[in-house]
Amino acid sequence: MYKRQRGISLVGTLIIAVFVIGSLILGMRAVPVYNEYFAVKKAVVLVAAGGEAQTPQTIRSAFQRHADVNDIETISSKDLDISKDGNHYVVSVQWERRIPLVANIALVFSFEASSLSNPASSE
Repeated sequence: MYKRQRGISLVGTLIIAVFVIGSLILGMRAVPVYNEYFAVKKAVVLVAAGGEAQTPQTIRSAFQRHADVNDIETISSKDLDISKDGNHYVVSVQWERRIPLVANIALVFSFEASSLSNPASSE
């Protein structure tokens, strides 16, 4: 009478460990990128809604101040698309960020932020 063993083997444990470590590495690389995206989104909305939004130049300088404080390095005030919609300005920006992982493998993130709460509503 042989008793059947239960549990996970060493090979199974190693395979699971590889997936867990890979997921942790991807997460550690992706979280700062998304933190910066949310900082850009917040800065764009605050700049467009603020009382300083009188001209495109004041919008750009206000965004640059927000970028300096919030450590936004991917985009600058020159990358902002500023248009006038009625009595207020609409500020939007698009950018792409590449994060190298291993050798020639990289993560590519494409972002778009706008001061409109729902971009589809303006069409």
